[in-house]
Amino acid sequence: MEYGAWVGLLTFIGMFAVLMLGIPIFICLFAAAFVGSWLIGGPIYTLQQFASGPYHITASYTFAVVPLFVLMSVLAANCGIAESAYEAARKWLGALRGGLLMVTVGAAGIFGAACGSSIATSAVFTKTALPELKKYKYDRSVSMGCIAAGGTLDALIPPNVGTIIVCILVDASIGKALVAGVIPGIIYAVLLMMTIQFIGIVKPTAVPSIDIRVSWKERFSSLSLVLPVLFIVLLIIGGMYLGVFPPTVGGAMGSVGVLIVAFIRRTEIKVVAHSFYEAILLNAQLFPLIISGFLFARFMALSGLPQALLQIIIDAQFPPLLVMLIVIIFYLFIGCVLEFMSMAVITLPIVYPLLLGVGFDPIATVIILVFLSEVALLTPPIGMSAFIVAGIAEVSPEVVFRGIIPFFIAGLILLAALVLFPEIATWLPDLFYGRLSSL
Repeated sequence: MEYGAWVGLLTFIGMFAVLMLGIPIFICLFAAAFVGSWLIGGPIYTLQQFASGPYHITASYTFAVVPLFVLMSVLAANCGIAESAYEAARKWLGALRGGLLMVTVGAAGIFGAACGSSIATSAVFTKTALPELKKYKYDRSVSMGCIAAGGTLDALIPPNVGTIIVCILVDASIGKALVAGVIPGIIYAVLLMMTIQFIGIVKPTAVPSIDIRVSWKERFSSLSLVLPVLFIVLLIIGGMYLGVFPPTVGGAMGSVGVLIVAFIRRTEIKVVAHSFYEAILLNAQLFPLIISGFLFARFMALSGLPQALLQIIIDAQFPPLLVMLIVIIFYLFIGCVLEFMSMAVITLPIVYPLLLGVGFDPIATVIILVFLSEVALLTPPIGMSAFIVAGIAEVSPEVVFRGIIPFFIAGLILLAALVLFPEIATWLPDLFYGRLSSL
């Protein structure tokens, strides 16, 4: 490798070493980008980049989508949409063996579609679903493992902030990526429900069959509880599909949609006001990470490290599937210590061009990496999602991890399917956008 690539590699390793000391991730990224750029481009280039880069990165119209989707997520989380979705799903599926666990998965998927945050989804359903599951004698570990896994549905079901930010970081189509997550999201939900049924067969006492009697009239009337989420999802996806507005406006429309729902549900003004305040705090935490991630990405491009690694792989004649396997193992490892956004901004400048270079489809790669980042948060023995559920439930993380393993395997199965058959992710956006181009 050339000088620049060696600087890039050693800086990358050094950044991880400093990160392990507990230094905030955005400071590590800033420092690595500054030192590396100075060593390669010199002081004038580095000072120019760090003087103008933060403004030009955040002043882009494209970035307006981020705070608006964050606002939509917080409003949805605070307006009681989760509880409504859970109640509707409970009336339809609660009487089946493992029905309440399937309710948790389905409701988490519906809520995640509106909320856009896997951490928020897991936290909300630990509070909402866990008491019901305890009441009906469901196994504690399986219940909490299911809740943690249900939170990862957010990675696939649109609209979700993670996919949007990844698309901005790698300059991919936001609209196509959001649509691409629909079919994998449905498949993943089905896999999770099949896993619940499998656990029920192997260990019937962990997944009991309970007597919950609900009339058909109650079931159909409960569908109205799901309407707010369907309204928000159809508003955003339908608006983009029909060409009414671009993806950058989707967050604004979604926020307006949630505000309409809040008004209809007579949500208190102080709840809405607190949601705006919370969204401001989240954006204040998020944007330093985005800015530092972009500066780090520019440094990686300057170093030529991704191209050097790609050339090494080409010279070694590694098959594309082996390259993807290495990436998957790497993500599962770092997911034990980093949350989704940190993984994305650190690794995408190297991993994304590497996978495209060996022949993977850009949109399928976005979906694979976003989902992989979420599955990595379940990785035993220190996946971060388990710690969130354990902390809220006030139990040992080991209890959660015992229940996570079957759902973690289900996630790996979908990952394998997406790698081997990328059409699972690309078929629907190709259909949508091919149809739009023909109009």
